[in-house]
Amino acid sequence: MTLQTHTLSKVAAALLICGLAAHAHASGTVVLDTYQSDISWLDGWPNPLAQGQDIAIPFALADATSIQSILTSIERTDGSGGVTVGILARGGALPSGANWLYSTHLANPVVNTLLTPSGWALDAGSYWLVAVPDSGFIGQWQSATSDPTANWARSTSTGAWVTVDSPFIGMPAARITVTSAVPEPSTYGLMFAGGLLLAAAARRRKSNASQQG
Repeated sequence: MTLQTHTLSKVAAALLICGLAAHAHASGTVVLDTYQSDISWLDGWPNPLAQGQDIAIPFALADATSIQSILTSIERTDGSGGVTVGILARGGALPSGANWLYSTHLANPVVNTLLTPSGWALDAGSYWLVAVPDSGFIGQWQSATSDPTANWARSTSTGAWVTVDSPFIGMPAARITVTSAVPEPSTYGLMFAGGLLLAAAARRRKSNASQQG
């Protein structure tokens, strides 16, 4: 009987651990990553960022979620001011309008600045990660590779957006991590089952102790 109780406890603990691990994995999912495994290795094209030279990178969300963090290789190389980084809805091949869903301002960006925004909740859909430099800002959004993984967009001096799909210019380096708004039902199921088994094991141990006493 003691062996059965011990086995039951081990199964219960395993279910709880699986449930917690699944929840932890869901809380930090990367949905866009144009970095290499070593984020300090930026050997791609330095894409200029200055007034009138905005940059937009497309990404998509399969489920409703919240932005947990945004890592970019944006940096100021000269001039003054900063860069507004934010999210726009994507309804076509190029950005249209400047109706920010969310945005924040980087006063003096350096390579691999990590943003941890709060309350940036998004529905499932397609979006742009956009950088808009201030007047007087001179800098760049460095690519991590010379091999483009998808089309992205930049604005010209006239303010018109154009698609960048050159085989010699990689996408600007960015990594977006999201948090699941609601854990999967299966995650709760594992944790609930583990809790029930732990309770059953505790009752069995108590019963065994009473019989032995």
